[in-house]
Amino acid sequence: MNTIYWWYFLKKIIFSLTSITLIVFSFYLTSNNTSNTVFKSIDKTIIIDAGHGMPDGGAVAPDKTVEADYNLAFALALRENLQKIGFSCIMLREGSDSIYTEGETIHAKKVSDIRQRVKIANQNNQALLISIHMNTFPDSSVKGCQIFCKSQNENITELARELQNAINLKFQSDNIKKTKKIGSNIYLFNNIENDSILIECGFLTNPEDLEKLKNEQFKNDFSKTVAEIVSYKLLGGNSNGS
Repeated sequence: MNTIYWWYFLKKIIFSLTSITLIVFSFYLTSNNTSNTVFKSIDKTIIIDAGHGMPDGGAVAPDKTVEADYNLAFALALRENLQKIGFSCIMLREGSDSIYTEGETIHAKKVSDIRQRVKIANQNNQALLISIHMNTFPDSSVKGCQIFCKSQNENITELARELQNAINLKFQSDNIKKTKKIGSNIYLFNNIENDSILIECGFLTNPEDLEKLKNEQFKNDFSKTVAEIVSYKLLGGNSNGS
C-alpha cells in the first residue's frame, strides 16, 4: 500500500472519530439540559395558593396579626416576580376573601373554599402549585421558614430542597430546618394531582420572625429568591426578566 493511500486512509479515520465525538458530546449537552428542565418553553404555568382568606383568617399572632393577610401579600409578591421571569400564574385567591361559592356558616364556607381550590388545581394539573402559609407554635422561641413538598418528580423535590437551602443561607443562617413531605392528612394536597410545594414563611408566634414577615423589603426579597430558584430549577436558569 503506497504512502498516499495510507495518508488518505488515516485522514478518513480521524474524520470519522471526530464526527462521532461531536455527536456524542452534542447528545450529552442536549440530554443534560433536558433532564434539568421540567417545563417546556410553552408551558410555564404556576398556581399560587394564598392560604386561608376571610372568613377564615388562619393563625393569629400575639399582636392580632392575621395569617391570611400575610399569605396574600407574599403570594402577590411571588406572582409579580414570577411574571417578570416569564411564568403565567393562576392565583387561587387575589383578594382578602376566600373563594367559597356557597355556605351560611364559617365551616360551610371553608368547605366550599377548599373544594373550589381543588377544582381549579385539578383543571390545571400540569402546573406546579405553590402554597403560601405562615406558621405558629406554642413555644415562641421556635422560628424559621420551612418547605414541604409533594411530588414523584425528583426535579421538584430537588427544587424544594434548594428553596430551603437558599432561604436558610440568605435570610436565616441559624435555621436548621430541612424539607419535609407534605402530610397526607391535608385535604388540598391529598385531593389534587399537581406537584406541590408548601412554603411556611415563618412563625407568627416568634417575635423575630414576625418582625421580618411584616417588613416590606423582606417580603420582596424573599419572594424574589423563591422565584429565582423556581426559574433556575424548572427552566434551567433561562428567564426573560431580572
